[in-house]
Amino acid sequence: MDPSQVTTTKGSTPPVNDRLDALTAGLPAEELALVSAAASLVPVLSANADAADAMGKLPDDDIAALRKEGLLRLATPRRYGGHEAGACAATAVAAEVGRGCASASWVLTVYYTAGIALWLFPDEVRHRVWDEDPDATVCGSSAGAAPARKIDGGYLLSGRWGWASGIHHASWAILSVVTEDAGSARESGFALVRTSEPSVEHTWNMVGMRGTGSDTIIADDVFVPEEQIVFPARGAVPGPSTPLSVPKPQGLMGALAAPVLGMGMGIYDHVVAKLSAGRPLVSAGRSPGRAIDAPAVQANIADAAMLIDSAILQAARTAHAVDRATRTGARLSPLAIARTRMDCGFAARQIRQAADKLLDVGGAGRFADSDPAQRIWRDLGTATRHPAFITELDREQYARLLVPVLRAQ
Repeated sequence: MDPSQVTTTKGSTPPVNDRLDALTAGLPAEELALVSAAASLVPVLSANADAADAMGKLPDDDIAALRKEGLLRLATPRRYGGHEAGACAATAVAAEVGRGCASASWVLTVYYTAGIALWLFPDEVRHRVWDEDPDATVCGSSAGAAPARKIDGGYLLSGRWGWASGIHHASWAILSVVTEDAGSARESGFALVRTSEPSVEHTWNMVGMRGTGSDTIIADDVFVPEEQIVFPARGAVPGPSTPLSVPKPQGLMGALAAPVLGMGMGIYDHVVAKLSAGRPLVSAGRSPGRAIDAPAVQANIADAAMLIDSAILQAARTAHAVDRATRTGARLSPLAIARTRMDCGFAARQIRQAADKLLDVGGAGRFADSDPAQRIWRDLGTATRHPAFITELDREQYARLLVPVLRAQ
C-alpha cells in the first residue's frame, strides 16, 4: 500500500487505506482493526490468486489466513465470540480482501450475508451453528427451489442448487425450497443444511471468478429438522434476540459490490506500479519513452482513480443506509432498496470503465498469462454480470418508485 494513501487514527488503531474513508470514517476501533487486518492479507491472497483460479476453489491457505485474522466471524454474534460487523465495516473488509483476490472477497462476502440471513431462523439454530465453532461459515443458493417433503420432525430435501459460491469451505448452506403438500398452495422457504450431508458436483467452468468454487449442491432425501426451515409467508422474521448491531437481511445485496471495489483498487495498483517502473511508451505516432511521463497516460490514470473513488462513494451510500436502518430498527423503504441496487450496479460499471482506462495505457503485456491484470480483468468481466449488477431491469423499478416521489415535491 502506498504510504500516501493511509491515514492513522487516534490511539493504537492500525492505519487504514484512505481510499475507503467513506466506509471507514466513524467506525469503532474494533472494526477498523478488522479492515487493517484484511489489508495485511493482500500479499498472501495475491500470491495464491493464480492457484485459486487454476483449482476452481480457494486454497486452504486462504481460508486459514482469513480465519486467523478473525474475518470468518464478521457475521458471528458477539455472544459466540464474533464481531457482529455492520455493513460499512464488512464492505471495507471485503474490498481490501478483493485487492488481493477477487474470489476470496466474493466468498467472504457470501459468508457474511448468508450469516446475517441466519437471523431468519430461531435462536436454537444459530446456537447450533456457532456455539462450538465461532468460525463456522454459511453459504447459500437461490438458483432454483427444490421440493421439501414434510415428514415427522422435519423435511426431506431432494434437488439441485447451482451457483453455490464458497461451498467447498462452508460449514452450512441455506437453500431455497418449496413445499409439496397436496391440495394446498406451494410455499417458498429456506432450509439450512450441513454441507457434509449433500454432495457437490463440479459445474463451475467459467472464464473468471473461478476461485469462488460456485459449484452445484445435490441433495437426495437429506433430512432437515423442522426448526431449520423457515417460510417467510408464515411471518418468519428475525427473532426478538436480534441485536441492533446486526444488519437485517434487507439491502445486503449491495455488499456484493465490495469484491468489485477491491478489483478496481487491485488493478489500479498493479498497472500504476508497472508504469512507474518505467514501461516504455510505444505507439504508432510517437517514439518510445517512459509511458508514465506522457500527459495522456497520466490523464487516464486520473480518470480511473476518480471512477474508482466514485464507485466507493456509491457503495458507501448503500452501506450507510443499511447501517442506519440497523441502528434504528427500521426497515428500508422500497425506494431505498431500489436505490441500493442501482448504486451497486452503477458502481460496478464505473469500476469496469476504470479498468479499461488503465489497461488502455498499461499495454498489451498486461494480458500475458503471467500477469495478474488479465486475471483481474476476467474476474471483473464475470462478476459484474451477476444479477446484482444488471441495472437494465432495476432502473425500471427505480424509475417507477421515483416518479411518485418527484410528483409529490
